[in-house]
This record gives sequence, structure tokens and C-alpha cells, in this order.
Amino acid sequence: MGGDRIVMGEGNVRPHFRRVLSPITIGPVTIRNRVVRTGHGTGFGDGTMSDALIDYHVERAKGGVGLTILEALAVGSSTYPFLIAGAPGLVEGYRTLMQRVRPYGMRVFQQFGHLGNEVTEADGSPPWSASDTVGALVGEQAQSMTGAQIDFLVECYASAARDCEAGGLDGIELHMAHGYLVQQFLSPLFNRRADEYGGSFENRARLAIRLLETVRNLVSPRLAVGVRLSSELLPGGMGPEEVMRMAQLLCDKKLVDYVNLTLGTDYNFHKIIGAMHEPTGYELPYSEPVKRALPVWVPVLVTGRFRTLQEADETIAAGAADLVALTRAHIADAALVRKTLEGEADDVRPCIGCNHGCIGGLLTVGRVGCTVNVAVGHEATLSEDLIERSATPKTILVVGGGPAGLEAARIGALRGHRVILAEAAPDLGGCVNIAARAPRRLGIADIVRWQERELRRLGVDIRTSFYVEGTDVLAMNPQVVIVATGSLPRMDGRQYLSPGHVCTGMDQRHVMSSHDLLTETSRRSWGGMHAVVYDDVGHYEAIAAAEFLIAHDVAVTFVTGHASFAPRLEASLSALPALERLATGDFNLITYARLEAIGEQHVRIALRYGGTLEIAADTVIFVSHNACNRELLDALEGFAGEVFAAGDVRSPRFLQTAIREGHLAARGIE
Repeated sequence: MGGDRIVMGEGNVRPHFRRVLSPITIGPVTIRNRVVRTGHGTGFGDGTMSDALIDYHVERAKGGVGLTILEALAVGSSTYPFLIAGAPGLVEGYRTLMQRVRPYGMRVFQQFGHLGNEVTEADGSPPWSASDTVGALVGEQAQSMTGAQIDFLVECYASAARDCEAGGLDGIELHMAHGYLVQQFLSPLFNRRADEYGGSFENRARLAIRLLETVRNLVSPRLAVGVRLSSELLPGGMGPEEVMRMAQLLCDKKLVDYVNLTLGTDYNFHKIIGAMHEPTGYELPYSEPVKRALPVWVPVLVTGRFRTLQEADETIAAGAADLVALTRAHIADAALVRKTLEGEADDVRPCIGCNHGCIGGLLTVGRVGCTVNVAVGHEATLSEDLIERSATPKTILVVGGGPAGLEAARIGALRGHRVILAEAAPDLGGCVNIAARAPRRLGIADIVRWQERELRRLGVDIRTSFYVEGTDVLAMNPQVVIVATGSLPRMDGRQYLSPGHVCTGMDQRHVMSSHDLLTETSRRSWGGMHAVVYDDVGHYEAIAAAEFLIAHDVAVTFVTGHASFAPRLEASLSALPALERLATGDFNLITYARLEAIGEQHVRIALRYGGTLEIAADTVIFVSHNACNRELLDALEGFAGEVFAAGDVRSPRFLQTAIREGHLAARGIE
């Protein structure tokens, strides 16, 4: 997508971006373009608008975003884990944020929310809900809200709206989606009340209308007011027809200036934030009919794993939306809009949809990160805008062309060093190239392809099919060596959940690693109709092998020592979708087991709680923690120059860690 360059804001927009980059009016607020970042928890704020949270949003404003919706503000006594209404410094933080984003033209709305039956109340009392239902997160039965509690909630919404007005924000969004409190009133599945808030559609909508009327009547005409709605995708729940009816009702009553459509609940969390397996626009079949049923004066915002301006523009052109969310895309690259317009779309660092850094980070370490963007949450220190060229450029040898080595070479080149990248294989990308061979995982290679393009643009000396030993390093005489030689499968039969035990029969031809399986070009190389996939890691590697075999009509028994299927994928919302796909084939799952012995046609497994099983298997895939390729690193002991190690050569971990360590290694060169 080459061609003319444009100066942002001057209207000289390429035809295929004309719609997404055109301004739009949401009630009283004009948005410079239709690129939106929807509300998403970050964990940066500690309940208020901290410096880190402000920096995070300012970075995206600089990149050209039209509208940002701040993460949900907890109203009432909800323990929503993000911003908290009335928190110290909140209003002052709003004012600081608005002052800093104003030069870039980004508009900012605040989302309000209450999780209802999903979490206990702030004082430790049972959750609130429309009825005595049980939420997906804590599994504790909620108390049906009293009239006094509903009145209290309404006043809390009013107080939060006053803070938004005082903070100078541009708009307010009421969260009535994802199965949270207001949707628990809207949903016939969760609302079992017999009073004026339950029963008929009109009664179930009463709380939502009351909250919107309160906020609308309280704030000045300069603030936009919108709502977020979603289909629950649960039997007996709120479906697309009721979402449409609710949206039409709010529009008829002139209570909203826009409608934000999303999908799913915490009972099917993977539908809210679709991972790599979901296609672009996967939510459109649910949102598009609602969009077409609403009056043209009410803009509709849609979500669904959109990654590029072109995808957004095409969606708007098709009449499926007025605004498009590129939320995770802007976590991956804050300058998505600016880069696309000033150069080529290929300059944008791609979101690969893995969910490990963003939602996965939030659910594991309490903070959003990004697999492909090290700076997320650390913009004040790690923004690439802060990278300066070294006053004393050095010659850097990076050994290993996987994601860690590619990132190290990229950052070294950005700093003005002379970088040589040596890779023993004929292609760059490392093990990511193997991972991309798995069904539905082709997109994982987008990041290494982007890194490679960046290296060529920056003039890095790339040497493929170039194996480096310690004597080669001495001959090349670099000042700095970054070793990123990765790791390889460890086929020794050891299983970390069964210390001291070693599976026998590992040396047979039909026993393979996932690398062997995915790189073989002919089924004759592995053969068989019945496979056992043993997973000692609990991440995606064994799933990739199982799904590959299922796609080739092989019956798969998936055996793991873990208590559940792929536990290290649950936070990234990828385990359940993988199980759903595997279950379409001949698939069986056994947990709490270890691999005892492998024969020619069977394997014997031992259940960790007692007993053994024999399973037919003419193919066995063994997935365990890899062995580090440390030969070069050990050979450089005593090397006179600086030596850094990055990625799996230190310990076999995952893509996010590899990229981060490569980035920091090159950035830390004095």
C-alpha cells in the first residue's frame, strides 16, 4: 500500500482510508477519525489515574487515535479491579490526561461499570445482582438487590458523572454488557425478580433507563453519553434480538448518542476477546443487524479483532459500523494510524492475537503487557520515541535469528550500532516458523516477518545459513555479542510433575517431538492412525500437535500430568476454544497422568492418583520443557567484549519473554 504521504489533519487522505479517517459527530462531540480504543482494564492505575496510566493513553493519542474509552470505573461498592469512583486524585488525573492529549486531538470517554454477581462487594459482603444468581468469577451466590440498594447505585452513577464533568472528559459510556450488573437486570436468564425491575422486557430495562436518565439529566450538553451492549451467547439469555430491542428503545428515548456493540460474558470469556483462532470481524454477525436497525443519527461502534485501518475502512464502507475498535492493535503499536499514513501499513508492528501479554498479563500478574511491544505500561521509560542514537556506535554480533535475536538486532540498529545478525538456518524466525505450521496459528509468524522487514529497512547485515562457534566470534572481533540461540526439544522422557521418573521406549522411530511432527512434509514420516500426545508443559505446543493430527484424521489421546487441559493458556482465553475444536475429531483427554512406557503399538500411562492404563498408539508426540542451546554462550566465557544472553538460551519460556529480553539487551548496551 504505497503511494502519497499525508500530513495528518489536512484531509489529503488515501481513498481506501477515506471513511475510517473522516471525522464523525457523537452527540455534541466531534471525533477526528473513526479509530477507537474501547474500555479495557490495564492494572496501571491502582484505582486512579496514575502517571503510568496517563502515559499509556497519551502514547496512543500521539499515534493518531480518534477516541479512547477509559477502563471501567467501579461505581457504588463494586470491587471492579480498575478505576474506582471517588478515588483520591481521580479528577485531577482526568484533568492532567485531558491537558496532555489535547494537542493530539484525541477525545476521551469514561466507562462506568459494576460487576454484579461476578465479585464480592468492597466490604466483603456477598455480591449484588438482580437475583440470587452465581457469577462466573468467584462462584459465590449473589444477594438480590433491594430497592434501597438500587437507589444507592443510581446516586453513585450520578456522583461518578459529576467527576467526569469536573475532570473535563468528553463523554460517558455505561457498561451494560458482558454479563455485568446492568445486563444481569436486562437478561431473562439472570433476572428472576417479581417486582417492577423484573419479568417483562420493559421492567428488566427499568434500571438501565433510570441510570441513563440520571446521567443524561445531570451532565452538561457538552458531554456525549453512550452505552455498551452485548449478546450473552447463553441459552435463555439476552440474544441479538433483545440487544436490538434494547438499543432501539434507548434511541427512541433519546438517551444515548452512540451504541457500542460487543459479545459474550465471563461465562464464555473467550468470545469477549477473541484470540488468534478468531477471524477479523468475528463479532459482526451479531452486531451488524443491530447497526442496520438503528437510526442513522446514532453512530454504532463495533469490535472483533480488527488490526488495520484497511479492515476498519472496509467495515465502515460495508455499512456494518460507523466506528471501529482497534484496541489490541494499538496495544501492539501505539502509532498505528500515524505509521500507516506516513509510510506503509507494513511499518505497523502487528498484533498477533495471542492474548498472552494483554488479557493474559492482566489475569496473571495484574498488569496488561504485550507479547510484541515491550513498552506497554512503561511508556515513560521504554517508548521507542525515547531511543537515541549512541554517541559511540559499536559493532554488535547477534547470534540467532529467532524473535529474541531479531528484536535485539532491531533495537541495536535503531541506536545506530553496526549490527551483524547470524542465523544458522536458511530462514529467519526460529521456532516461530514451526509454530506457524500448526492449524490456526499462521498469524503468529506476523511478528517475526515484521521484525525481518524492519532489519532490512534499517540496514542490518543479515547472514543466514551461517553457523557461529566461539572461534568465529573471535575472528569477527565484535565489541558486543548477543547470544539468542534458543532451545530444542528435550526427548529424554523426563516429566517435571513426576520427578525421578523416566519414560522408557523414547528412542523408537514413532516417538517424535512437536517440531518433528510439524516440519515433516509427508505423512509417511510419522504415519499411524492412533496418536498419544503427552503434554508436560501446559501451553500451546501440545495443542498444536494434537490439532495437526486431528486435521489429518488421526485419533488423538491427549495425556497430561496437569490437573487440567493447557492450564497455562487459560489466562489468554485459548484453552477452551482449542478443546472445542479438538472435540470435533476423535479426541480423548486424560489428566493427572504420567507417561510410563512406550511400546510399538501401545503406551502405558500411570494415573498420578493410582492405577495404570494401556492406550493404542502408533504415533507418540512428547512435549516437555526444551533444552537450552548454550554451546556458544559457554564458549564465550572470558570473552573480552560484552556478552548478553536473551530468550530461550537462558531458559525455555515463551514469545513475550524472548522479545522483551532481546529488546532490553540491545537497549542496555552502554
